[in-house]
Amino acid sequence: MDWSTVRTRANEDGEFQLHARFWNSTLKLDIGSQSTRIDIADGKIRSIEPWFGSLAGNLHIAAPDDDWARLLEAVPKPFYQDVYPASLHHGFEIHGDTTHFCAYYPALRRFIEIMREVNNG
Repeated sequence: MDWSTVRTRANEDGEFQLHARFWNSTLKLDIGSQSTRIDIADGKIRSIEPWFGSLAGNLHIAAPDDDWARLLEAVPKPFYQDVYPASLHHGFEIHGDTTHFCAYYPALRRFIEIMREVNNG
């Protein structure tokens, strides 16, 4: 994943900015065995970098590589279009502060759509 492009696009994306306003969080994504830390402050993505720490973030989303690959396809199959149904029907796990998940779910959903766009060029 080209995280630099994801960060730039998210910070320039009107829909993400609208839904992420006031969001202050540390998001941890486990894509297979690779962990990534996403720091969000006042609705802007401040940094995206490898996660080396053992401390929990505010929100943690994890899945095997194959499930992420399916979620990030240009046209995902049913229940891979979004992280919530993927957590109900596939190998995605969502942990952490449900306040961050519920309040900023539209921002998270748009962020994953941006990841999908970057993944598919």
